[in-house]
Amino acid sequence: MEFTPFVKEALDKLEPKEKRYHIADPKTAGLKLAIYPGGAKTFFLDRKVKGKHQKIKIGSYSRLSIENARKRAKDLNAQIELGNDPHKEKIEARNAMTVRELYEHYYKGHAIKLTKRPEENRKTFEKHILPIWGSRKAHEITQQDARNLHAAIGQKESRYSKPDLKKKSHGSANRIFTIVSAVFNFGIKEGHVNGSNPCVGLKKNPAVSRDRFFDLGELKLFFSALNAENKTVADLFKTFLYTGARKSNVLKMEYTALNFDFRRWRLPETQTKNREVNVVSLSDPAYKILITRAAFNEFYKSPSRYVFPGEGKDGYFRDPKKAFTRIKTRMNVFDIRIHDLRRTFGSYMAITNASMPIIGKALNHKSQVSTGIYARLSNDPVLAAINTATDLINDQKTKSWPRT
Repeated sequence: MEFTPFVKEALDKLEPKEKRYHIADPKTAGLKLAIYPGGAKTFFLDRKVKGKHQKIKIGSYSRLSIENARKRAKDLNAQIELGNDPHKEKIEARNAMTVRELYEHYYKGHAIKLTKRPEENRKTFEKHILPIWGSRKAHEITQQDARNLHAAIGQKESRYSKPDLKKKSHGSANRIFTIVSAVFNFGIKEGHVNGSNPCVGLKKNPAVSRDRFFDLGELKLFFSALNAENKTVADLFKTFLYTGARKSNVLKMEYTALNFDFRRWRLPETQTKNREVNVVSLSDPAYKILITRAAFNEFYKSPSRYVFPGEGKDGYFRDPKKAFTRIKTRMNVFDIRIHDLRRTFGSYMAITNASMPIIGKALNHKSQVSTGIYARLSNDPVLAAINTATDLINDQKTKSWPRT
C-alpha cells in the first residue's frame, strides 16, 4: 500500500494501474480510496464487522468530497461499534419489499382466503395507493406519509356531490386506509416489513351515519327505470330491495342455498359480514322472482348454479354499477347508491312499526348500534303522543275556566 497525502490535489493525480490499488486516509479509521484499472475511484470502509472482514462502499470519488466521505466513514464506524452491520442492512434495504410487492403477498396470502371483497378492495388499493406508494419500500412509509395521503384523498370531491352541495371524500379516505392498515399489519406479522404500521395513530375523518333511502316517489321512478333493463338486471335489483341483503351476497346467490318450501335463503358464515350463519326470510315478491328464475334455469342447456349468472370466469353477475348508473339516469336521481336499497328495505320496516330487534334480524346486524339509524323512522308512537298533547291543548279552546 502506497502512502499518498489524503488531499484532493494528491488524489486527483493518482493514475490507474494494471491492478486495483488503494490509498488509506490517516485521519479516519478504515477509510480508503480504491483506484481501478479503468480510472474509476471509489471511497470505501475497510474493517472487521462482527469478526468478519468487510469492504463497505461509501461512494464515488467524483461525486463525494473527502470531508463527506470522512463523515460517512465515521457514521459507519459508530454503527459498527454499536453492534450493527451496515453492509448487511444495506443489502436488506435493497432487497426489501416495495408496497406493490407487499400487497401481492397480502392479497394471495390473506385477502383471497379471509376477506369478503378481495377483488373490490384490490381495485381500490390499485387506484388510490399504488400510483403514489407502489414503488416505494414498504418499511420507508412513515406515519406522516399516511397522514398526508389520507388527508389528500379525503379532500377530493365526492362522486356523490350535488351541483348545489359539494361533498368531500372523507368516508372513502377512511375505508381506503382501513385496507392500507390491514396490509401493513399482515406484512409486519409475516416478517415482510420491519418497523411499525404507518397507520397507527392516524386520526380518521368523523363518520357521518348515512340514512338515505328511497321515498315513495323515488320507488315509483326506480321500478319504472327497471322496465328498460333486461330481466336478469331487473330481477337482480328487485332482489336487492325485496331481501335487504348485501350486494355481494345477492350477486353470489346459489340455487342450492334457497329453500322454497320454507321460503328461506341460507348464507354460510363464510359469506356474511359478521361471520355468522344468516337465514334470510323471503318476502312474497322475492319468493316469486327467485322461484321463477329457478324454474326457467332447469330448462337451459347449461343450467347455472348461480341465480344471477354472468359471463365472467366466476360465473355470477359481477358488476351491477354500470346498470345502476343507467337506472339513476332514467330516474334523474344521482345521490343514491346500491346499498341504499338495503337501507330502504330496513327503513320501510321501521316506518311500518317493526321492532328494532326484528329489523336487526332481517338485516343480519350483529349489533343493535347498526340498526339504530332506523329508530328515527319508527315515529308512529311519537306521532300518537304528539296528537294526544295537541288534542289536550285544543280542548282548552272550548272550556270556560272561572276567574279567581
